[in-house]
Amino acid sequence: MKKMSLGFALCGLLVSPVSANTSIYGYIEGYVEKVESSPTRTGGTSTSEGAVSRSENAHEFQTPNVKFMVKNTSGDYSSYLNIDASESNVKMTNAWFEGKIAGNYLKARIGKMYRKFGLYNERLDAVPTYIGIEPPELFDGDHLLLTRTTNFMLHGEKDFDSGTLFYSLATGNDERAGSEIPLGGDVRYTMFGDNYEWTIGSSFYLSHKAKPSQDVGSGSPDGGVLNWMNEDKYEVFGVFTEYKRKMLTLQFAYFQADHDAIRSGSKLQDLNTAALNDEQIQRLCNGDMSTCADSAVNYKVKTWYIRAGYSFKTSKGEITPYVQWDSYENPETVLAKSNGGDNEAGLADDGKFNKQTVGMVYRPTDKVAIKLDASNHSQDVDGESLNYSEVRGSFSYVWQLL
Repeated sequence: MKKMSLGFALCGLLVSPVSANTSIYGYIEGYVEKVESSPTRTGGTSTSEGAVSRSENAHEFQTPNVKFMVKNTSGDYSSYLNIDASESNVKMTNAWFEGKIAGNYLKARIGKMYRKFGLYNERLDAVPTYIGIEPPELFDGDHLLLTRTTNFMLHGEKDFDSGTLFYSLATGNDERAGSEIPLGGDVRYTMFGDNYEWTIGSSFYLSHKAKPSQDVGSGSPDGGVLNWMNEDKYEVFGVFTEYKRKMLTLQFAYFQADHDAIRSGSKLQDLNTAALNDEQIQRLCNGDMSTCADSAVNYKVKTWYIRAGYSFKTSKGEITPYVQWDSYENPETVLAKSNGGDNEAGLADDGKFNKQTVGMVYRPTDKVAIKLDASNHSQDVDGESLNYSEVRGSFSYVWQLL
């Protein structure tokens, strides 16, 4: 499918020669992070939990984003190519071709694309433009609610006197187990007034029968199905809003995923038990991980966030202080990322954590964004409230050839 997607995009780019209708651009981001001594659990067995202790974390320098993008429009057709060179292997993040069926009212897009879902799914590759350094927790790669990308989308928009209605339906390979047709949708309305812009919307997703994208021990899943499942069927629904007035930006979102899954006893027996707590051992395998059997489970993943920022124009550039509050809860997850778990929710007694963040964005020019922020993580572990902090810095530069 990757080859097909790339082919669609390249064909689209070749519809017309490089001209004013073709944009070639990208950005590079440097990142540094220091996490305070953070809680972890070690020494567990198949029948009993290990002890919680604090582990030191070295500061990290990363280059999380090196992006190369090409966008072409020719009449009723357009295409987009997004190449990620952040890691040792260059990879194609997006490649799609789009055609208008009924003007802007209905367009068809095929290839590999970010689905329209909430405020951030399509924005995450535009780090220099939004407030904050890290994405809201529902888009964190350690605990995604669903796959970020899909393969076919019908979407459009309609203008009204007071604003614009946007709508979409999408399907693709996703995590489907066989011939199922997973379906995602998004509807949002943006109102325009004197000095303000207000968006209200809702997104949903129906997985139908789905399978894990990663095996136990292979890392975080690409979507909502945890590694130790035989199969899963889940539904995601959420609401979101964004209000902009002059230099003020306010955002809020709430999402919930309802899962109806079957755990794999053999996969759970292969799970590294060193980081499990008693509640997880009892819940997953009735108190003994070495004798796990297949079992049915119904559970809900809940998450919400609030973000606010206010920009000030100065002679040296634009300064935007911001605050964020993120909450995430998944009672089924475990601690180790390598098993498909989460190092935050997986440590907590109830699978829940909160993160409070304060920070600032400085833009000396419209092509440069320098971000600094600090977060506090809070969660209940062994009946006590534990906290740890982290500080981050991000420098990003946007370039454009055409």
